[in-house]
Amino acid sequence: MVVTLACILGIASARENFDAARFARAIITLFLSQAHVGMTNDYLDRTLDAQAQPNKPIARGLVQPSEARALIIVAFIAMLAFALTLGPIGFILALLGTLAGQIYNFKLRGTPYSWVAYVMGFSVLPFFVWDAASSFSWTYLLMFPMGIPLVFAAHLAQTLPDVETDRALGVFGFAASLGRTRAALLLWFVLIAAHAIAFASGYWLSSNLQILFVAMLGSLALIVASAIIYYARRDTTSSKIVFRLVSPSALILVAGWLASLKN
Repeated sequence: MVVTLACILGIASARENFDAARFARAIITLFLSQAHVGMTNDYLDRTLDAQAQPNKPIARGLVQPSEARALIIVAFIAMLAFALTLGPIGFILALLGTLAGQIYNFKLRGTPYSWVAYVMGFSVLPFFVWDAASSFSWTYLLMFPMGIPLVFAAHLAQTLPDVETDRALGVFGFAASLGRTRAALLLWFVLIAAHAIAFASGYWLSSNLQILFVAMLGSLALIVASAIIYYARRDTTSSKIVFRLVSPSALILVAGWLASLKN
């Protein structure tokens, strides 16, 4: 999802001086950063996963902890190597994004403030992409009032399936602290708020509202589908489907908002 979002941001904001090779190196850097952070998360959670998510690679024994540690180090070194080719600003932004992920892993993942690291990481991401694509515009900053609620919602959707098991294991991230019912209600409230902000900012910027409306309708259709599926069963399986629908809905809204600016 993160890499896809970066590609959308880069392509939608690309200008005549777009350097495809440099942007490709940035995407590889981002992928390696995500791999480093994600593998670290699985490594740190290996004991909990053995009880709650035994199908994960380390919990199943498909990857040994020592192998995971080696992969984590290799991914980080490779990320640094690619980041160095992006210049000092790109390098610093890559490190900041990776740092946000590791703050989540080591400090915030089991606390009610777990969402803070997500917001930190996704606040860095657009600047990393715009630097890689040499396409920054002050207008793009108006994406943040819409984007931050979307990131917040994505975090809720991602952690919603694990609420019951996390609470049973004494892990109280933000969603687990709220409980599944309140977390789900907050999730859809925040998503609707993000759409309202997208429309308000698009109207204020005199964007192409037809493009924005089409994106909003597509995004809202996925959100409504996620709510129907969730409330039909209210179990772990339906909660996982929620994330699979909410994530692309957020990408559609962001892509539509950006596309509407260019017309």
